[in-house]
Amino acid sequence: MNPDKSIVSANWSRRGFLKTSGLVVAALGAAPVLSACSGVKGAGSEGDDDVLAIRTVEDLQNLDPGFMASSTDDAIMVCIAENLVTYVPGKTEPVNELAEKITSSEDGLTHEFTLKKGVQFHGGYGELTAEDVKFSFERIAGLTKPDIESTYQGDWATLKEVEVTGKHTGVIKLSKPFAPLFYTTLPGNAGLIISKAAYDELGEDFATKPVGTGPYEFVEWKRSQHTTLKQFDKWAYPSQKWADKPQWKRIKFVPIPDDSSADVAVESGEVDLGQIAYSSVKRFKKKGDFKVTTLPTLDYAFIGFNVTHPKLRDVKVRKALREALDVDSILEAAFDGETRRAHALISEDVPVGHWKDAPRYQPDAAAAKQQLKDAGVSGLSLEMGIAEEPGAEQVAEIVQQNMKKVGVKVTIKKYPGDQMHEQVKSLQMFYFSFSNQADPSWATVWFTGDQVGDWNFMSWENKEFDRLHDAALVELDPDKRSDMYVRMQELMDEDAIAAWVMYRTNHYAHPREVRTSLIPQRFAKYRAWAVKS
Repeated sequence: MNPDKSIVSANWSRRGFLKTSGLVVAALGAAPVLSACSGVKGAGSEGDDDVLAIRTVEDLQNLDPGFMASSTDDAIMVCIAENLVTYVPGKTEPVNELAEKITSSEDGLTHEFTLKKGVQFHGGYGELTAEDVKFSFERIAGLTKPDIESTYQGDWATLKEVEVTGKHTGVIKLSKPFAPLFYTTLPGNAGLIISKAAYDELGEDFATKPVGTGPYEFVEWKRSQHTTLKQFDKWAYPSQKWADKPQWKRIKFVPIPDDSSADVAVESGEVDLGQIAYSSVKRFKKKGDFKVTTLPTLDYAFIGFNVTHPKLRDVKVRKALREALDVDSILEAAFDGETRRAHALISEDVPVGHWKDAPRYQPDAAAAKQQLKDAGVSGLSLEMGIAEEPGAEQVAEIVQQNMKKVGVKVTIKKYPGDQMHEQVKSLQMFYFSFSNQADPSWATVWFTGDQVGDWNFMSWENKEFDRLHDAALVELDPDKRSDMYVRMQELMDEDAIAAWVMYRTNHYAHPREVRTSLIPQRFAKYRAWAVKS
């Protein structure tokens, strides 16, 4: 799982990210892969008609599938590596990619797979075998020595082993049935298959020189400038049933954290496609030579409170801050009303676990002041951390105004790159967003006790929450699972660890000739390699 800051929207890949990050995220089942071709001559950077240039909201962080940290990482790795199964446009269930077939036992404990033959790894690392599958899955599960302590270890929580039964065959063996297996594990980051030989040779350098079987292979990363991929001439084309062959000889991911600069880059043709500022959506829609592709996602954004910080330990204080917030005004000011408000962690578009009766909080300054008085707090001052993601500065400015009305002074601190994550233990109040996928465990995992000090920015621990998270992973009855996830969200609400802000809607601007490649929202990613013009 990846809290991946949204992708072309920040945060996209915890899996986390998927926190947000990213380029194009897709609408559940409704987003066909748009493809066509006419060629956007000259739209690519460097005057190269064969180059597709894409704006990302942040730079590459880590391309090791065990530690991918953002939607930008996701967007790049979707081009480089492949999975046994994947999501395709128009379908809500995954289809085979590198797998020729997968057969599951009735008890859900064993899953026999046969690989497509002749699939080659980049860089001359040879043919994909079942040993590579075993290595890719077991290292993330923590079954190899030494344990790499992957961020996504929970995606393989019940993996017992991957038994290799032949060059192209094997069996995924689980200690218990695992509900997210075919929805977020196998099609997600934890299911990306890499070359064992390449990893053994490259070690930690694999994080910036990944080797997979995908349609594009890694060329170079120039920090804060670009990440460049080139088309792999030995690609096995396992996706031929649902996608055209790639058009571009090279794909260049260009990090442009500033929204205004990104808008200029799109308009000037410096990049061919990019997420634009919410405030620019209407303007781009009026431009005859541009098109805006809009996609609601399962990603979520929130204003969080570090419950271990001395100023925020008292739940009355946290509830007072939540009472003071005017989320509707935040959405209007920061996102121009171009996104959906969230009232709980899990969106109604997630098949399981939405809390439809979640409280609809509205600003109440009088109640907030009373809560602070009851807590014996006056003259409170707080630091609000924000990362480089769309709308963050405007969110913080509105929060600053809201808090001033109840006597709380807020100073804003902006953390570039991944520095907010690095300072997770010392945060006070903060605005952040995580990417999400179809299984609710992808959202709840980041708030478990195991994630304190890593992606659990609130440093919140609740034994009942953790127990329910673990139990829901192995519960296959969707109604029972849904009840568990609703209870988990109630616990979060009772402890007032966050004010939920929105479920992200991303807007991408591009010349009309460009056809974006959108993956169903359940995958929460876009395929840059399938973009056409």
